[in-house]
Amino acid sequence: MLLSIIIPVYNSEKYVRHTLESIYGQPFDQTLVEVIVVNDGTPDNSMQIVNEFAAKSATLKVIEQENRGLSAARNAGLGLAQGKYIWFVDSDDWIEDGFLQKVLPLLKERNDDVFLFRTREYSEQTGEPTLERHLLSDTQIVETDLYEIMCKEVSFSPLQIYLIRRDFLEQNHLRLVERIIHEDMEFAPRMLAMANKVTCVPLFHYNYLRRNSGSITSSPANRKYRVASLTRIMDLHDDLLKTQLRPKSKKALDMVQFWLFRKIFNFIDPEEFQEWDAELGLGKRAKAAKKRVLKHLFYHCTSLMFLRRLMFIASPKWLKSKRKGI
Repeated sequence: MLLSIIIPVYNSEKYVRHTLESIYGQPFDQTLVEVIVVNDGTPDNSMQIVNEFAAKSATLKVIEQENRGLSAARNAGLGLAQGKYIWFVDSDDWIEDGFLQKVLPLLKERNDDVFLFRTREYSEQTGEPTLERHLLSDTQIVETDLYEIMCKEVSFSPLQIYLIRRDFLEQNHLRLVERIIHEDMEFAPRMLAMANKVTCVPLFHYNYLRRNSGSITSSPANRKYRVASLTRIMDLHDDLLKTQLRPKSKKALDMVQFWLFRKIFNFIDPEEFQEWDAELGLGKRAKAAKKRVLKHLFYHCTSLMFLRRLMFIASPKWLKSKRKGI
């Protein structure tokens, strides 16, 4: 078995048929590919559609579980997978036509830890492509690592852009952290920091649907939940930085930490920064970010502007005055 495609399903009745048709509508040797659908306690009719495909294909396996979230569903699928490589696919997206025929010979011939492919993003509202994600090279296969990905500002998420060697995941005990959002931002850098061989392949393989659902940024409570999740991810990465990673991987992961804090900082206003500081430790993270920004000024053209804002809004004097209500 060369490839295990893991598809968590929750409230996907409108989309999952298209997802499965994009797989089973392609010609491929079904002894080489398995599809694992994880029913994450979906309350709609998604599984009726999945079962239609399962009745026609012995390669489609179904896992049933109570609703535990995306990370838990992916981990459950990983526990059952038998393929040489793992591909996490979301139940509202679809894979590129003809991709399986192109990629299976590559997976058979090579043993790279991680393959990275190109993706397109589509608007649900218009049905038109809104974004194409580029790699280090759009014309040839090239090796890379987390450091180069960060320096050249190649996006390391979402997780669907990767095909990952299962033995590499098992040997490094790599699983997704459960009960957080933005889990891809935690898992992908950790995975890339541990990988010995990461390869960019200039093939479009995945189409990501940008749904019309309400934004998580719509209320302060949701924003706080998002910020809390990002701070937990930073804590987990800080723990990883204390382990025996290669020096280049540590430098790259430190850049990821800088990137994550910038994401937090640009996401909340000064009043929220002050209000959530005690609970989420934003002040101490700001101090660490000041040190990181000086190390990584080359990394992003807006770093100097970010440092200027950070030194004002997150300064000890400013925070102290806000706490006193001055």
